[in-house]
Amino acid sequence: MHTRLFGALIFLGMWFVAAHAQEPPPQLRFIRSYGANDEMAAPVVLLGDAQIQNVSAYAFATIEFDVLSKTIPNVYGRLVHCSFDWTEDDNSFLSSITDRTSIIDWSLAPTRSKFYTYRGKIRIPNPQTNLRFSGNWKLKIFDMEGDVFLGEARFFVIEYKADCTFNFMTDFYEPKHRVSGTALTLEAVISAPRTDLMDQLMHTVTFYRNHRWAEPFVVSTRSLDIENPYNVSTHVNGVFPAGKVFRVSMIPAQNEYRILDLTNLAQFPSTGAPIPLPLPDMRRNGSFFYRADDGAMVTGMVPQYDDEYIPIEFLLDPQPGYPSLDDVFVVGSFNNWIPSKPWMMHYDEELRLYRLRQLVRRGRHNYMYATGTLNVDDGSIANISYEEFEGNTASTTNSYVAFAYYRVLEYGGYDGIVSVGSSNIYKSGR
Repeated sequence: MHTRLFGALIFLGMWFVAAHAQEPPPQLRFIRSYGANDEMAAPVVLLGDAQIQNVSAYAFATIEFDVLSKTIPNVYGRLVHCSFDWTEDDNSFLSSITDRTSIIDWSLAPTRSKFYTYRGKIRIPNPQTNLRFSGNWKLKIFDMEGDVFLGEARFFVIEYKADCTFNFMTDFYEPKHRVSGTALTLEAVISAPRTDLMDQLMHTVTFYRNHRWAEPFVVSTRSLDIENPYNVSTHVNGVFPAGKVFRVSMIPAQNEYRILDLTNLAQFPSTGAPIPLPLPDMRRNGSFFYRADDGAMVTGMVPQYDDEYIPIEFLLDPQPGYPSLDDVFVVGSFNNWIPSKPWMMHYDEELRLYRLRQLVRRGRHNYMYATGTLNVDDGSIANISYEEFEGNTASTTNSYVAFAYYRVLEYGGYDGIVSVGSSNIYKSGR
């Protein structure tokens, strides 16, 4: 009797180990960050209680991510401090390996969802993590089984010590394609009551189009060989009574974002079949009809039982009928504005259309069509441009955010953010 019972227990134990050994690790489907509970807000956390003009900063940032897993995944988030160019700091004072959190608010995907099964939200800071240093931060998600890296999101922490006057001016550049040469010049004037903030320690300002946190325009006195997108020009003026001036010139203005609104279930039903977008999704070269959401993904109006990913077929008509000499990508809020191989379009010789089928989260998205050159060896994409199918216009409402970096000498030295500003062409102070 005891021998049989012992054998049964061994069998059950072996079955349990085998079953869990075959269970695949969780797959990260999408991750994003935003300010507090507002998905349209920039992920900017404010240390202290200072008041910042023209920019919204919050007590915490939210990191939201979707995973495919048979059960609620056993994952954690680890905080990593970065320099102004997102290089991770190798400094245990700033980025301790123990600075991690497993406090995750999980929700279940709709029953019919096959692309993801659970959505997690992490609030930073929280009872397990505290933000003591300003600067650029990443929250990196790991699977506890084997400490496997799954993905990361970016956010910013401000310790407000200086003022930022953001000037926004129109400019001109020489486009590659036959589109408007409208460009922008951005200027951040950093001033502070403390004179030590105006010396060489105040070294960099980075400019971002709102919600496009993977595409910084860097103006720096520390790294003069930085390659900015579109090869724009930069300039830093010395210390003046009015402040230190950081300027980036000849940024292509681009166009108002296209809108993909998947909240209409009649137009975009959950049938599982790819839903083609209308053929008029073509070159615009400066014309648009609807104002967009400043690059944000908006999902708050989608009920939980419909909050899933649906297959969409993007169709681009390259009028007047010739395909681009470059690779073509779909870039938008659904992929964090990062062009990549999975989002590259295929040119159909028979239909004379660019096509791409992808799963897109239900909600309201902003997006554009980009061209570039894919490196098949490492997956990188060079010479990204939005000219050919989008054009340029000074009427776009896209806003920009500027972060000012000061070299803090304590704790081994790090790049802290001491000021932030925001503007667009309609509220510029110049």
